[in-house]
Amino acid sequence: MSDQQQAALLFVKKPLVKPLQSASIEMKKACRATKRYACSQELFARWPNLRESSQRLTSLLTLYWPDHRKSGESLLVNCLDAGLREAEKSIQTDSNDLAEQKIFIRRVSEELVQCLGLTLMIKRSGLWTVYDPSIQGYLDDIMKSSVSEELTWVNKPHDAFASPQSQLLCASKVFTMTELKLVGLLD
Repeated sequence: MSDQQQAALLFVKKPLVKPLQSASIEMKKACRATKRYACSQELFARWPNLRESSQRLTSLLTLYWPDHRKSGESLLVNCLDAGLREAEKSIQTDSNDLAEQKIFIRRVSEELVQCLGLTLMIKRSGLWTVYDPSIQGYLDDIMKSSVSEELTWVNKPHDAFASPQSQLLCASKVFTMTELKLVGLLD
């Protein structure tokens, strides 16, 4: 067994046992897994832009992306759980509608940066390559691609993980410029 396989946290070989469904359906599964499904429905009804951003988050990570801090847990579920938990508190305690949107975006962005805590390796045409989140596509497209054969998450932080811009780098794959500006990630 290679060093890469020994350090792997999760290994996915295609074809998938359960093929990925649409981002909307996968997002509903993730929201149910947070045990905050009712909150997600209320928040997304009030702020359709957050539903769209959460669907992009779902496409980016899928339920497969592991959370390196919590063995056996999905980073997608943990991102949504953190955002929904804080938004739920804001809904209950604050009459400022904008506050719930801000806190959701901020908390999801803070959690999302954890995707850089692992390195995703993708086997294509028999060759392993490192996934670069700043230039490569969303994971759901990669997993659906006929070119991708296997994926493995290696317990090695991505080079950008310690960068002060890493949160913005990750959040810009999910949230709009207006949303990033709203929470102060952009000047």
